[in-house]
Amino acid sequence: MQSQIRPVRDLRALLDLNPVVGEPRRGSRRFWTTREEALLRQHYPTGGVVACLSHLPGRSAAAIYNHAGTLELQAPATQKHDFRRQRWTSSDHIDAVIRRTYQRTPAKGDIDALAATINRPRWWVTKRASKLGLVTPRFKEPEWTDAEREIVHDNFHRSAKTIQRMLKRAGHVRTETAITVMGKRLGATREDPHHVTAHGLATLMGVDSKAVSGWIARGLLKARRRGTDRTASQGGDQYWIHLRDVRSFIIENAAVVDIRKVDKFWFIDLITQTQN
Repeated sequence: MQSQIRPVRDLRALLDLNPVVGEPRRGSRRFWTTREEALLRQHYPTGGVVACLSHLPGRSAAAIYNHAGTLELQAPATQKHDFRRQRWTSSDHIDAVIRRTYQRTPAKGDIDALAATINRPRWWVTKRASKLGLVTPRFKEPEWTDAEREIVHDNFHRSAKTIQRMLKRAGHVRTETAITVMGKRLGATREDPHHVTAHGLATLMGVDSKAVSGWIARGLLKARRRGTDRTASQGGDQYWIHLRDVRSFIIENAAVVDIRKVDKFWFIDLITQTQN
């Protein structure tokens, strides 16, 4: 694609072509890093989109242009465009029609019909309704920082509520839903290399889950609750067992372990390695 990167007088034509140097960034790599933003701030004001393409491999022209807009960067005069937007105005009659529609709780398709009736774009109708106090404005969440992403990625095996508390201690506020979505975007895993649930341990040891719960209840196996929001109908909060405690339990209670039923590869790895 690098052969396609050349000065283009019309910015719209460049964005339609949308060239990119190297492989496009996907997965967790699609998030902008602090270093990339620094390069964007350095080169965009002097050379616009074209100048940034070679310094930001994997970023398309459209991605560079859009993120520069987010950072409120201005391209040089030769790169500026003139995408003039229609200036929509309102009137007492239009406002009255908008009020009537929103006050009766619009159903699906009503806003589109309203926009067509008053000959205005749908986004303008929604924005005008917000200014008239008819709808609650939505506020976009701030961009995720690299520090936040690292916390979510490294602790995704924990519950969303626990990660939320960890983020709050670091000075960040995120909802549990936002944390779950970000973890999936980053390709983080729910598996913890140092812990296992009671159900998971039962599967590995070839016993019923009630047997593991019995060991815990009798004080033979150390465990704590995971801190999930599972209701009683969902089985309640899960037990969270550290593998070092599983190892100690097996060594101290060898009589209750049927070696024929355990997952032999997991068992050998557990017994022979030192747990953190």
